[in-house]
Amino acid sequence: MNSKTQMKVMAVAVASAFGAPLHAADGAVFFGEVTPKLYSFDYFKGSGTNATQFLERYNYQQGMGGNQRDGNYLDLDLNVVGKNAQRTVFELEREGFGASNHRGTVKANSDTLGFSGYYTNFRTATHGLNFLYSPGAGVPGGIDPAYAGNANTGYLSQFNNDSAGQTSFMVDRTTYGLGLALKPTLFNAAAAVNYDGYKRDGNRFATWILGNGDVNSAGATGARVLERWRGVDKPIDEKMNRYTFNLTGAPGGFVLSYEGALEKFDNKSKTFTVNDFRTNIETLAGGVASGAVVEPGIYTRSVHFVPDATLISNNFRFAKNYGSTAVAAGYGLSVLDQDSFSQEQQAASYNRGKITTNSAYLNVTSNVFSSVGLEGFAKYNNRKNDSSFPAVGLLDPAHGEQLTVRINWLRTLSYGLAATFRPTALKSTVTVGWKRQDKDRDLTWSSATVSSVQPHESLYKEKTRADELYVNWNARPMPGMILRVTPAYVTASQTGLVSEPEEAFTLKTKLSYAAKNGMLASGYYNYKNYKNANNAFTDSTVGGAPAAITTRQDNNKTQQSAGVSLNFPVSEWINTTASLSWLQGDFASNFLRSNRRRYEGTQNVLFADAGRSNYNVDSHILTLGGDWQVSDNLRWNGNYTWSKSKGNIASGYIFDQLSANNTIDGTINSALHSLALGVDYAVKKNIKLKASYVYEYNKDASYPALTGGYHALMMGVGVGF
Repeated sequence: MNSKTQMKVMAVAVASAFGAPLHAADGAVFFGEVTPKLYSFDYFKGSGTNATQFLERYNYQQGMGGNQRDGNYLDLDLNVVGKNAQRTVFELEREGFGASNHRGTVKANSDTLGFSGYYTNFRTATHGLNFLYSPGAGVPGGIDPAYAGNANTGYLSQFNNDSAGQTSFMVDRTTYGLGLALKPTLFNAAAAVNYDGYKRDGNRFATWILGNGDVNSAGATGARVLERWRGVDKPIDEKMNRYTFNLTGAPGGFVLSYEGALEKFDNKSKTFTVNDFRTNIETLAGGVASGAVVEPGIYTRSVHFVPDATLISNNFRFAKNYGSTAVAAGYGLSVLDQDSFSQEQQAASYNRGKITTNSAYLNVTSNVFSSVGLEGFAKYNNRKNDSSFPAVGLLDPAHGEQLTVRINWLRTLSYGLAATFRPTALKSTVTVGWKRQDKDRDLTWSSATVSSVQPHESLYKEKTRADELYVNWNARPMPGMILRVTPAYVTASQTGLVSEPEEAFTLKTKLSYAAKNGMLASGYYNYKNYKNANNAFTDSTVGGAPAAITTRQDNNKTQQSAGVSLNFPVSEWINTTASLSWLQGDFASNFLRSNRRRYEGTQNVLFADAGRSNYNVDSHILTLGGDWQVSDNLRWNGNYTWSKSKGNIASGYIFDQLSANNTIDGTINSALHSLALGVDYAVKKNIKLKASYVYEYNKDASYPALTGGYHALMMGVGVGF
């Protein structure tokens, strides 16, 4: 048996192992390619061997022997395809970029069945630069001076790193899934069963700040527990399994579908706890009261607790055409249950975490008139919180510091109308529409007689009332040219969140042209502006009662983007591409602060506006690419990308505080160069030599420690069959 026949037999065996209904009698022809590869890589001019290099974060490499800075490793690509006269009946693909970055897919199809499977494995590395962003440690002004001179002196004035010198944090993400589809030819309906899962393993840098413990047992307020603000090496060990079932049929002209899903999330690191070392108390101005006894002992708290959970969902959909009118409707029900609880929740008798969501929609479109189309829709969503309430110690007026607010239910009703016209000018289609959103929140706030945040001390409100008007214009001014323009305006009389727009204007435009010679050119410009000055803080008197003075938040967010692209075939053998894009983010808001923590209701809580802070960053991206089929045996390809971001991420009071000792946290000024070259050369009909070279260099003028480069060379041999 020759090597070509052996590869065919292997492909058929793989297909059979995956349940594909294939055999030689089906007339399937198998062909493919196996490519062993050798990689050689090097990270240069970056951080040392004990810290993660910037370019390594999302391009983790490891050579033979475990070296992460430079080295060599082997990998393998595989591609197998089987086809008969009707369809592609089998596909198997595997791509490898190192032991920590590879992926694969498999598909099989027959007249009645379809099968699919996939997996990906990807490692990222983070927090490799010795935590230079630690607030309070390297950033003057990290502690609000408004706290000085009162019982809050010393809050957050020391950061303690308990990660045992760890500077390399890595997370492995693995996704996988299987699917089986039954095609309509079986019983005039289609059904599918799917399984999807993911798993995350590794560790990350995390910080925690424990509440309470701010005075010693004798009540002295001049002493602070500085040990409660810490950074730790936190493990990650979690997985998710999701099972879905789909059924679709069309009896009597009705299109009916159902989707049911069961999703289970399991967090093995949910019991991660840390110690609060109460015995390490620094004496600040005023000293410890005479005769005071420092509170002894060590106790643990759950940190970054993420519970196990189960989500069950059911969705029903219906559609039917009645002449020139089409009706579609649906209903969904989902229940999210919390399956595990932290030790603090258990101590507070919080043993039921449940959220039930009901949703429904109705959509009607009609083309009664040949030149006018009408559309109307309505959507309803009701999310109800059925969790334990009250939970003594978590949300109960009789126990200490309380949670801010409980969301009992959140109801949203959206509806709208649209009309589409088709004027003859410029071969246009114009759609004019209106949308309305009514959102209501039922909130329960903690009692004002205990330490808790009150409604007037929060920017979170109960109602959102917004209207949107929009126009969508599509035109064909000349053969091959398409123009799209979509402006929209939103106004809201009430907003529950400052992130919701009180007033907004958006504009999307795109112009494309396809020439007869194969050239394709396009350009676009997008603009968004969101404003919100609806909500404000109100000062509190002793006992949490509102005072007369309010301090308003005023957000103004503008995003702009523009770009042009060109795909130009120089000849039958040469194709080139180029694009240039620009993005700008401009966000301004008032920097609001208070003289103490808001939930300290036994004291006066006063708010102040320290001025406006503005984030403004421009990014430019240039890409060039091309491929050249030199001959039947030789093909070159390459692409280059240059991206640059520059701007300030703060202004005014905040920027002055940051720039007093560093510019790292106040500005962005970086450029990234990426170059990739590749070549394929067919030595024989079934043997192909492959090589590629990748070069990346990041230069950061604001944060020189992030400057560094990476390059890698790959050589492989593709064996076809």
